[in-house]
Amino acid sequence: AARPSLASRAAGAAFGGGGMAAIENGGDGGRFSEAAPAPASEARAAAARRGPSGQALKGPVQRTTVLETPVVESENTLHTPSIELENVRKVYNEIAEHWNHTRYKAWPRVDEFVQRLPPGSLVADLGCGNGKMIPAVTAARGFAVASDASEPLARIAAETFGASTFVADCLHTPLRSGIFDAALSIAVLHHLSTEPRRVRALSEAARLLRPGGELLVYCWSYEQDEEQSRSRHRFEGQDVLVPWKHRTPGVRKPKGTAAAAPEAPAAGAGEAAAAAGGDADWEAEPEVRQRYCHVYREGELVELLAQVPELEVVESWFDTGNWCAIARRRAD
Repeated sequence: AARPSLASRAAGAAFGGGGMAAIENGGDGGRFSEAAPAPASEARAAAARRGPSGQALKGPVQRTTVLETPVVESENTLHTPSIELENVRKVYNEIAEHWNHTRYKAWPRVDEFVQRLPPGSLVADLGCGNGKMIPAVTAARGFAVASDASEPLARIAAETFGASTFVADCLHTPLRSGIFDAALSIAVLHHLSTEPRRVRALSEAARLLRPGGELLVYCWSYEQDEEQSRSRHRFEGQDVLVPWKHRTPGVRKPKGTAAAAPEAPAAGAGEAAAAAGGDADWEAEPEVRQRYCHVYREGELVELLAQVPELEVVESWFDTGNWCAIARRRAD
């Protein structure tokens, strides 16, 4: 049978009900303890580190705050736990403009996955952030349907790339089943605080895929030592708070002011140079936001994918501080 036109396939992805899952509050979000200070030897080794895009990572090792394993607040996986509301959604809504200046292109292995898709492929970008994967999909002559739970980030993606972008929870998207050639979940799964929610997110991605369609997943790894990873992150536990120093874009340090400690970007990110601007609002020590993450041990991502019967794992690998996998939708 002839392949439908790209325009008709994109139209077929039109929202078919569902929408963003209801947000509920509750729970204490977990208790935490401070991590030990970074050894000087790790700070000296930082100069040799590079992210997934090959860019140099400046500054010392970034330490995190260890949490107790977050409790399951509800048996309903569409209930958003309080720690995700406070330390994921609220944080990304607040730092969206600044975060946008630190994310600028798809990582090489993500770009490789997209480039081998057939022309005309329909790609669901689930948790698209500022839309940095959209140009890779466009370059491959595909069509990206991108969504994010953060309204400010979804708006940035739409305005920057003119893409079909909307606000939705990756656990419950308002898209038709079985029509996408590929789905992307890049640096999203590590922001989900319970195993049932992680499995639900993977199941939702599987629902969107046609038989034979493929899902690419990237999530932060627990293994971040010098032998395993060139990134700047070090984790003392699997459930952590990762600091983000929130500077206002365009506000620069006054001349003659001593430099503050450099900010550490998330895995695989290089912070863009600050735009020219005034210095009236400069803060030597900007407010720090804390992002919740669950970092994955070797084999954990593959074990999660094995809980989704519609998917079979095709490949898994380690990529500069991330565990990654490609899973294919089984035939109905």
